[in-house]
Amino acid sequence: MAVVVVNEIPQASQDFYDQVNPKVMPDGVLPEGCQVHIAGPANGGWRVITVWDSEEHFQQFRSEKLIPAMQEVGGEGFIAPSIEPQPVYKLLTA
Repeated sequence: MAVVVVNEIPQASQDFYDQVNPKVMPDGVLPEGCQVHIAGPANGGWRVITVWDSEEHFQQFRSEKLIPAMQEVGGEGFIAPSIEPQPVYKLLTA
């Protein structure tokens, strides 16, 4: 079942995102199992919304790629202890 992940990082910025993103999505290619990626400023921080084929795809990406990339650029303080994906009922695209 597809899941949506909304990751809000209150203290993050576009600069932080721009440091991490190329490490986890080289050449702008979505990771395996990711259908949608949306990022932008939110409430003085940064928000990333993704849709995944399954929670397992997301958790594998998070543990194997995202967290190491965040740590590599000094973003340990931005790592949420856990993120709970929510089921997707309907996803429409153009």
